[in-house]
Amino acid sequence: MAATEDLSLTDDVLGTCRTNNTPGSRHDQTVEAHHLWSYAQEEALIAVSEPAPDRCWRLITDPERRARRIAARYADLYFRSAEKSRGTMQFYWVALAAFVVKDIVGAFQYAREKVLSGGLNNALRTSSLSSLGSVLLSGGSPYGHAMRVYAALAKGNLWLFMDIYPWMWFVLEYCIRPDGTLHPALLRDHVHKRQTATLHRESRMAVEHLPFNQSWCARLQEHLGSDVVYEGARRFLDQPTISQGPAGGYGHHVARALQAHAHVRQYAMIHDRGYRMPAGCYWSDFREAFYVLEEERKELKRIAEDVQAVRRLKQVARFEASEDMVAAYEALLRQANSSHENDRVQEQRFELLAIARHEQLRILQPLIYADAMLVATMNLNHWIARTLGSAFSQPYELVFDAGFATEDHALRVRFDEPSGAWDRATGPKRSLPNPRDRMSYVREIAARFDRLMNERRTHMESVLQTIRGWINA
Repeated sequence: MAATEDLSLTDDVLGTCRTNNTPGSRHDQTVEAHHLWSYAQEEALIAVSEPAPDRCWRLITDPERRARRIAARYADLYFRSAEKSRGTMQFYWVALAAFVVKDIVGAFQYAREKVLSGGLNNALRTSSLSSLGSVLLSGGSPYGHAMRVYAALAKGNLWLFMDIYPWMWFVLEYCIRPDGTLHPALLRDHVHKRQTATLHRESRMAVEHLPFNQSWCARLQEHLGSDVVYEGARRFLDQPTISQGPAGGYGHHVARALQAHAHVRQYAMIHDRGYRMPAGCYWSDFREAFYVLEEERKELKRIAEDVQAVRRLKQVARFEASEDMVAAYEALLRQANSSHENDRVQEQRFELLAIARHEQLRILQPLIYADAMLVATMNLNHWIARTLGSAFSQPYELVFDAGFATEDHALRVRFDEPSGAWDRATGPKRSLPNPRDRMSYVREIAARFDRLMNERRTHMESVLQTIRGWINA
């Protein structure tokens, strides 16, 4: 039996491919595991890229557009896995991930529209009094906190996708036979053979140049040192202040600041260069654009100079199998071989939680939650939202609906939600960056997701189809 499996491993998937079309000559190249993993990694890269006029694929630099595409790809895997396996197996974690990333899109929009845009509509979050309170409590402004969370979401979302998507796409493309059954020998053998070091040169270089990696940080430092938008806007405020009357030149300063804001709004998109965060196309809506730009520069400078964070990312970007990912692959095999629906559902739950542990503890914990300043910002945001209400800060919650908010409590899971007035008044009981608290929340989310997929599957799959429609966003 083992010999049969080994033989089918070569015939079904690996085989040979023609690499020389010169008449009268022939060369066959054996397709090995590292080739297949390269194709899987390339698929993840293509998912967040688009063809440029030079006919080369270029990374989409807008984190929000990338997030929409990532959410869509997860939703697509959910539906395609059932179709290709003829119903014997269906990925489960990816469906939950599609909802999570959909809400990351919402978090990006909240940061832009409710904080960074400033103005009277957002006075509760960005007024002088709110800013003073933020500085006194944490040493940072509301704009600075929004930038920090925005950057962390962009980083975590992109690199988690680079890790997880190839694992799932590999199964979909190479491990499902024409009759819908899984290929156990290939699945078990190749799960241990994924390594960034053995990828095709082009795939490996593309990964090395992704945002937040070492080479990107070096280019970012060059950008910060020659940002013509900042230099042009800074000149307005560097002019000597004319001190006249009881205001002591305050009116002159305000006028210069308005000029600086207008300059940034006008030129931020033109001189984006792929390093604006948020992307330059959104900056025309920022009333205090120069102040936002100053906070952006502080955060990006901090990111570019964080050597330890780059080292942790390098470790994550090795893309090696964890025990949890191996366990998830085994759960997929058991699901495909199950003859009873209850057994298949149980294996889906196991797969979901195994990959959840992998993503939270193996990827996101070192990638973003090891950042002490981000932890402080997230804890402050949670304290504000939990104690003062969502009008002051966005609560941490997951919404199982097409929108980013819902009045249906069954479709919402909020982190550390107060049980009453006293619980609210006495402050937060949990911290999302804490791995134990976060995994407890993940299990709560997974249980609600599983219940909704059982009781309201039509609604859930309808939303997933909507998310799937973002695939070319």
